[in-house]
Amino acid sequence: MSSMNEWTTSFEVVRRLAGDKWKFLIICYLFNGPKRFGELQYHVDSITQKVLTENLRELEHIGIVQRTTYQELPPRVEYSLTRIGETLQPIFQSLIIWSLSYSHEYRKRVECESRE
Repeated sequence: MSSMNEWTTSFEVVRRLAGDKWKFLIICYLFNGPKRFGELQYHVDSITQKVLTENLRELEHIGIVQRTTYQELPPRVEYSLTRIGETLQPIFQSLIIWSLSYSHEYRKRVECESRE
């Protein structure tokens, strides 16, 4: 049986990943494979360099993202999902599918109510 402390920690990880706009978008973009910092900044919805750096560090700290530095000139750094991070894909896909279904149902309900 898990201790209450483990459940609290587990819940905190879920909250940080699914409840944070930036982390959710970063992870979704990394499902397509490793990306450089500039690619992430370009594709992740107007995120600032500071906020992207902070989020990548936190995702790295909790074991979802890994940072790989290549010993080249000029230096190259890539971010990718860890094995654990990759296991989030079906969960995030389910959340996205649910949200699309919910928003469609919500719009239908609002339209019906406005006709009444």
